[in-house]
Amino acid sequence: MRRIVILGGGYAGLHAFSVLRSRLGAQLARGEVELTLVSRDRHHTYHGWTGEVLSGDLAVGSTLTPLEPILGNSFVQGEVVSADLPGQTLTVESEGGKREIRFEHLVIAAGSIDPFDRIPGLAENGWCVKNSRDMQKLVGELESRDATAQGTRNVVVVGGGLAGVETASALAARYGRAGSGKVNVHLVSSSEALLPSLRPNFNHIAETATRQLVSQGVQLHQGVRVSRIDKDHVELADGKTVASDLSVVAAGVSFRVLPGTESLPRNEAGQIIADDDLRVRGNHNIWVAGDIASVAHPGTGEPCPANALWAMKQGDCVGRNIARTIKGQSVKGFNFRGLGQAAGLAGQRGVTELWGLQFTGRLAWVIRVLFFAWFMPSRRGALSVLSHLSRNVWGAASGRAAQAPEHPPALPNLSGRLR
Repeated sequence: MRRIVILGGGYAGLHAFSVLRSRLGAQLARGEVELTLVSRDRHHTYHGWTGEVLSGDLAVGSTLTPLEPILGNSFVQGEVVSADLPGQTLTVESEGGKREIRFEHLVIAAGSIDPFDRIPGLAENGWCVKNSRDMQKLVGELESRDATAQGTRNVVVVGGGLAGVETASALAARYGRAGSGKVNVHLVSSSEALLPSLRPNFNHIAETATRQLVSQGVQLHQGVRVSRIDKDHVELADGKTVASDLSVVAAGVSFRVLPGTESLPRNEAGQIIADDDLRVRGNHNIWVAGDIASVAHPGTGEPCPANALWAMKQGDCVGRNIARTIKGQSVKGFNFRGLGQAAGLAGQRGVTELWGLQFTGRLAWVIRVLFFAWFMPSRRGALSVLSHLSRNVWGAASGRAAQAPEHPPALPNLSGRLR
């Protein structure tokens, strides 16, 4: 039997799984191929709606898709604690204890983690939005403060990219509603200007987003890094401090090194280096995709962006190439060159770049929503989100977040800080 194991239930892992199940359907039905996906979490987290969730326009459950209905018997919930690459074995720890899973082909799609190792105080005093558990904790904290009228007066968002801009705009909108009182929202960016991924080619939409933040009262601190997060303030690298009751980090990533994979080639950031067919360099049966993969852009040769769309496309490529390998066919290089970038802003506004065209305002927001809904792993979830957001646009919504989906998150031990 040919065994394929995917490590990670994020964008890259799910897309690799979908392609493999489609292209090797006959072999799977005959028992010639076994396909397994291992994930620590029971849910896939879709980050496209982070702004809507933080502003209170969508329930946090809208970002979560249960994995088991998608993967069926191929799903193993557990944490991969070590790998024996020469022996082609993974050790997985789950509620039932440890077990070994063998593989012929291994897909490493473990994604990235928040930069706890680079920002002192983040784990103890900060909040993050990348991990599904952390996102739920943050939303729970926001709702708790809303309900108890706890005196949040200073919010600091760290990160001047798309995620940071969305987060700052969303929190400014949440606290800008009537009855919330005066809340100072600060955005700290290490870049001299916000949204560096859009510059210089798309300065128009980058400046539009910056102006909207200013109009919302967001105070910008550009060209400076955060050196430490404390309980009631954030220290900046230039020696200044910013008072903060709530510090949210939406910038930077780090990468875990799975014990047993230390020999795999990595770049300075810690990403695993891939060849153009997305095999790990120097390996014939280990593949890599998503944030953890260092992949050369097929057009420029520069590193591909580490975001959801690129992870999906890399997962598709890995799935196709493993299927070709199983069938004895030649593999092909990764050839995706990009579609665009987008950020949602308060008031159903946004900025979008699509195939080099720039859009702003309500039209940009609509394009972004339709685009993101198309790439959600669940069509049912996508339709639910579209239905709720369309009601908001036409003024028929009640003003509160949508009801959680029928598959509410059920993650244990979500109290307390991050780690």
